Amino acid sequence: MVQAQAPGVPVYAEGRGSRANAGITAQAQKLVDSGALPLTKALVEARMKERSAPCALTLPNENSSHLDGRAVWQAARAAHVRVGWHYLCTKCDRWHLSLAGGYAITADGVVVTCAHVVRREDMKEGHLIAVTEADEVLPVTEILAASDALDTAILRVKSSTPLTALPFAKGTQPGDHVWCFSDPEGKRGYFSDGIVSRFVKRPFLRKREAGAVNLPADAPLPVWVETTTDWAPGSSGSAIVDDFGNAVGHVSEIQTMLQPPSPARADKKGAERSAGTTIVFHQGISAQTVLSLIKPMP
Repeated sequence: MVQAQAPGVPVYAEGRGSRANAGITAQAQKLVDSGALPLTKALVEARMKERSAPCALTLPNENSSHLDGRAVWQAARAAHVRVGWHYLCTKCDRWHLSLAGGYAITADGVVVTCAHVVRREDMKEGHLIAVTEADEVLPVTEILAASDALDTAILRVKSSTPLTALPFAKGTQPGDHVWCFSDPEGKRGYFSDGIVSRFVKRPFLRKREAGAVNLPADAPLPVWVETTTDWAPGSSGSAIVDDFGNAVGHVSEIQTMLQPPSPARADKKGAERSAGTTIVFHQGISAQTVLSLIKPMP
């Protein structure tokens, strides 16, 4: 049978939930039973408080050869690692999976994701895991550096084979072409492109960042890279990649701007309603922010 896709291009099965993730759940539970998943909820919470200092790493050199879209997809997909929890929820007695994005930055098992991916409250117990594109569960063995204010966590994972690492971009500018490989709303392997629209730095930490984790008032502030690339919940932590196969940062959040309500648009109770969305800002943590948590090896 003739297929539309080239050899080696995956065809993802649609679906999410326990049935779609049954194989990953079974692997994770086997690792739990063998004691191979050391980072429990309590230990992760303790490590997140202890790991604010930069970690020492040897990073790959920035790529300088221009890639076409197919090559960027291959690089982004190869470095993509899902990160999240195998956990027992508070509402039932079943084990669940909650996975978002991440990306390898060294071949020997260092992965970056969002701090908010690593933190999860709604569980009785759980174990932090990483999952490859081939659906192999990798134990997360250590948190090397983390900052809630910078929405970044740098993790060590245990893999029997070298990971494909992304270098960091050092000279990104607005107008640069960028790409994102992620799993928005659990839809695997979504690849989209856009441009860098601007860099922005807020003058304050919001309640979600500061209040929930009791950050000090003088906590460092992130530099956000805004892009026109598509992503959604589930994409957090996935790399934003340039035309050279370098990470310019990672997905952090979405801000939706609504048109202000007007008296002409009121519901039956008289409350004014917005006319709808005017623009959606896609905000990532910049490479320079991630690099502030890394010091070069001597």
